[in-house]
Amino acid sequence: MAKYAVPYRLQVPMGGVRLTGGRFRDVFENNIRFLKGFDTDRMLYWYRVHKGKPAPGVPYGTDGGHFENNLKGQTAGEFLMGAGTALLWQEDEQLREMCRELIQEMDECRDNDGFIIPIPREQFDTKEYPNYTRAWITFGLLDAGYAGEQRAFELARDMADYFNHCHVLPYVKDLNLGFQGILANTRMYDAPNGRWEDMQVAIDHYQETWWLRQVIAGDHRAIYDHPGNHPHSTLLTTLEGYCDLYRATGNELYLQAVKSALSMYESKWQHVGGGINMCEFDTYYPGCNWLDPKHNYNELCSTNFWILLNQRMHRLEPDNAHYVDEMENSLYNVLFAAQVKDVGYHYLNFLQRAKDFRYLDRATCCASLGTRLAGLLPQFLYTYTDDTVYVDLYASSAAELPNGVKLEVESGLPRNGRVTVRVLEAARPFTLKLRMPRWACEDGKSYYKVHENVQSGAVFELDFPFRFKVTRYTGGEEIKGKERYAVEYGPMLFAAMGAPNPLTVHFDPDKPEEWFEPEYRNGRWILKLKDDNCHEYWPYMDIHDEPFDVYPIVEV
Repeated sequence: MAKYAVPYRLQVPMGGVRLTGGRFRDVFENNIRFLKGFDTDRMLYWYRVHKGKPAPGVPYGTDGGHFENNLKGQTAGEFLMGAGTALLWQEDEQLREMCRELIQEMDECRDNDGFIIPIPREQFDTKEYPNYTRAWITFGLLDAGYAGEQRAFELARDMADYFNHCHVLPYVKDLNLGFQGILANTRMYDAPNGRWEDMQVAIDHYQETWWLRQVIAGDHRAIYDHPGNHPHSTLLTTLEGYCDLYRATGNELYLQAVKSALSMYESKWQHVGGGINMCEFDTYYPGCNWLDPKHNYNELCSTNFWILLNQRMHRLEPDNAHYVDEMENSLYNVLFAAQVKDVGYHYLNFLQRAKDFRYLDRATCCASLGTRLAGLLPQFLYTYTDDTVYVDLYASSAAELPNGVKLEVESGLPRNGRVTVRVLEAARPFTLKLRMPRWACEDGKSYYKVHENVQSGAVFELDFPFRFKVTRYTGGEEIKGKERYAVEYGPMLFAAMGAPNPLTVHFDPDKPEEWFEPEYRNGRWILKLKDDNCHEYWPYMDIHDEPFDVYPIVEV
């Protein structure tokens, strides 16, 4: 019996891709340096306490330590996620040794039945342990397993076997943010040692058929008013799980719900730049589009789930370039914008005043998924079949794919749109599909340019034009008698620099090309405003601690 009723039509590389330059490589390398800054004693603190062993150091605990001290063990999962994905593409002796030290001691400190969360058993059905923490540890172990640490697969399997028969199952989805747990099960099934029981538990104990039908009906209350513990934009992770369930079963109900949800998020729940405009513990409604940092929105976790969900859909519908557009938009304008060199990741990516300070806490849910997303960057560049290669995202790189194709890409992005694709080797003629991104297309509709019978030695030159796109603000912070606009140039979201907020600038939103003068200065694009010496625009991804406004008031 086939493992999946609906197999992916596209494969993704699990190695063999090397970033050779540009912003993608910078983010990837920053992430490795960030991971090397972790202290294994601190990550293992609660494991050692749980086992009654000496526990030198202190657990991670910025701002009261919600994540590691209330959700013990999550930081080990965080590190293994980031290190495991990074090691797929680039061997690093220090990262490898840190992974092995964590895995070995987690193994020694787990319970005899495979329970691997460092807490007393009676605490398992409290807080977010059976869902969030179990998921993070499972993700980390699986990512380490794919990087070559086979024992990590076995530890993940043992924990799954415990969970699949535990006393929490009858009410697990009703616990704090219970929906998060479904993905731990579907990803476990996808592993080399996955079992159908993993999927069956997801169906029996996480699936909410009424919610799927609510989503299919286009009812936005499914997104902002889910009657569980509390609504959260990380409900997107449930959609990843349902996408996996569709592949496993072929049940069209799951796919219909995923597609409807994607459409709803894009129409009412996505900010310019790709962030998700809700989070938790706040008032939300369709199209609220909060800007003020007093609200919670644009959480990096939600962007992680958004990107990986769109990656799944691209693999199911290969020639629909829109899914990759969404991935690219969120990578440039959320992930890259969230990373603060090798120090950390912004938790909430505000669009007004200043970015948030929680990059200083290296042990958060957003830092965890930021490390995983940055470690997966090489995987997002290419997809393939036996006779076809898709170049999805353009970053300077070299790839040796399992179908016998070797190629390299030189990319000027995001400095310019000049791209060269060289085919170094091809076992036989193949079809090459090069994505034309929506930001470069005059009508804003992306597509794949198809080249057939491509052979070794072929060279393809591309030069994507950088176009302006201006978006008028609508939402809960409209200002009577005023209009606010965001500006994009090429793949990048820009922000007006300065304070106080909201800023007021002068240009014609119908003719931005007549008002803005692009200038490449000090390693970044700057948009200078005509006849204005006081305001300029910077790429949102290059802003760290400066005051800014993505949606200033615009007057002609």
